[in-house]
This record gives sequence, C-alpha cells and structure tokens, in this order.
Amino acid sequence: MAERLTMSDEKILQMYCDGSESAIRETQAKYGRYLLAIATGILGNTADAEECVNDLYLRSWSGIPQAKPQDLKAYLTSTMRNIAISRLRKNQAAKRGGEALIASYEELSESIPDSGRDESADAEKLRETMNGFLGTLSRDKRSLFLKRYWLSRTVADIAREIGRDERYVSNQLYNMRKKLRKYLEKNI
Repeated sequence: MAERLTMSDEKILQMYCDGSESAIRETQAKYGRYLLAIATGILGNTADAEECVNDLYLRSWSGIPQAKPQDLKAYLTSTMRNIAISRLRKNQAAKRGGEALIASYEELSESIPDSGRDESADAEKLRETMNGFLGTLSRDKRSLFLKRYWLSRTVADIAREIGRDERYVSNQLYNMRKKLRKYLEKNI
C-alpha cells in the first residue's frame, strides 16, 4: 500500500492564507498524530485531547493568516500546548499530572522577567533567547530542564529516570531557573 505524501509546510501555510479548506486536512494528515500526542501528554485524557486538537484546527484557520508564522510545526506545537494547558486549568488540574504541569509553569514563570510589552511582539526574541540559554547548559542539565518545563514531567519522575533523588533534581532546576532569570535580564 502506497504511503500518502505529505505537503510541505510552506504550501500548507499558503493554503491557510488563501482560505483553502484543504489546509486543515493537510495539517491533520501531516501533524494530527503529533498534536494529539502533545495534548494527550498534557491532559492524560484522549477525549479531551481530541477536542483540543479540533480547537487547534479552528484557531489555525483564523490565526495563521494573521500571525504569518515562519515555522508551521513550531506554531502548531505552541498553540497546541497553550490550548491543552488552558483545558487543564479549566479542569482544575484534576486529571493525572495536571498539578505537576501547572507547578512547572509557575516555577518557570518566576524566572521570566515581565517586560511590560506586548507578548506577541516579543515572542520571537524570547524564543531566540531561550534557545541561547539552553545552549549554555550541559547536555544533562538541558535534558533536566526540558523534561520539567517542556515535557512537564514531575520532579519525582525525572529523579527516578536519572537515578537521583528528588532533592538533587529540585536543586538543579532551582539553580537553572536562577541562571535563566539572569540570562533573560541580560539578553532581553
């Protein structure tokens, strides 16, 4: 059986800008499983995750022509995470892992200085700066940071995975957040 060829991101973005209904079908064909995995990982519930993915398609339909993202996958990933986190908050973090996810974002938000400017204007600069910060970390520390703040893993899960105690992981994360705050203050 022949595998369906996926369309390039540039063509999909153009379809959104042109108002073509096929843009959603192409997005679903190329990124549907990936987006569902993100939402399911955050929510721990496939039914809620599927609703979030559908919400993403609706947001993409109206948001992409205005946002004109350079990177479709990054745009979809960020939007999917935001939708799923909003759903998680709406569900009052009652689902498995919800409290850990919200806690990880609250921890990280304390390290990001408030610029008082429009978030959308600074999003690209923040992304570049965060990538620069991650580049300053050793491979092990970068892995810890991403597990906690991108994959929303609990401190206990990370500690078990790396064979260290929770205090070690917590201390490492605390030190990285302090370093991040200094890095952001210097570079933003």
